[in-house]
Amino acid sequence: MTDFPPLQHWLVPLARQAGLPGADTLAIDSNADTAEAWSAVAMATHTTEDALAEVVSLHFGLERANFAETQLGAVPLLPYRVAARLGVLCLACTDREVVVATADPVAFEAEQEIHRLTSRHVRFCIAPPASVADALAHAYPDADRAPDLDDPLPALLPDDTPHILVVDDDAGMRLLLRTVLQSRNFRVTEAADGPSALERLEEGGFHLVTLDLSMGAMGGLEVLERIRSRLMTRTLPVIVATGTEDPEVEMQLFEAGADDFVVKPIDPPRFVLRVQAVLRRRDQIGHPLLA
Repeated sequence: MTDFPPLQHWLVPLARQAGLPGADTLAIDSNADTAEAWSAVAMATHTTEDALAEVVSLHFGLERANFAETQLGAVPLLPYRVAARLGVLCLACTDREVVVATADPVAFEAEQEIHRLTSRHVRFCIAPPASVADALAHAYPDADRAPDLDDPLPALLPDDTPHILVVDDDAGMRLLLRTVLQSRNFRVTEAADGPSALERLEEGGFHLVTLDLSMGAMGGLEVLERIRSRLMTRTLPVIVATGTEDPEVEMQLFEAGADDFVVKPIDPPRFVLRVQAVLRRRDQIGHPLLA
């Protein structure tokens, strides 16, 4: 039986190819923590992590991360807990692309998760793990570090804090919207499908619903129509999230009773402004809390 050598962390062959002194004796398991691997390679080769970042950047043909030019609108694209778990920070974005700082350019699962949450092409930039961690701490103030989903957030906020029901069958999107809303001190409850959303609404106490248009057996349009058909919820503000800017879809939503709509990928700052605007209009009209 042939004994295969253990798989090495991607930094090991890279350091050897770069001719770093002492790289030939390196042995780092492929499953090693990214920060630990960077530290071990830098120590064994008498190289600073910043110099090692330059080696990684040249090897993969990727730019170095420039944290000084981070766009404020890019950071909220990922909830803090997701960014911290993946060890990344969104630096800049357009409607089609997001630039992300990382110390692990071969983290394909992370790339896929970021793409799924932002609906944008992901372009990595390289930075040492410690630099990414410091930038994360600076980019996300304490108010933006949302608690775990099991934390009793409603109990920590005043009873008159606006309470929003987030309805989406994509767990990642619910997490994103929840994090963005909680960072602005809204109370948030989630529903993973139409029937559970309608069941939640029977409990009362909600000020607004954000509703995904494309869901499973019961789509967002049907949920909206049922909300408007019930006496208890017929005036409850609803913002619908769609994946299209088709004017016909827009007309259909407004005819069904939507108060506003947003197009995916969600832009967090604009999303919050729309939520605040809808709530403000409803307050001016004088609609009471639906209890």
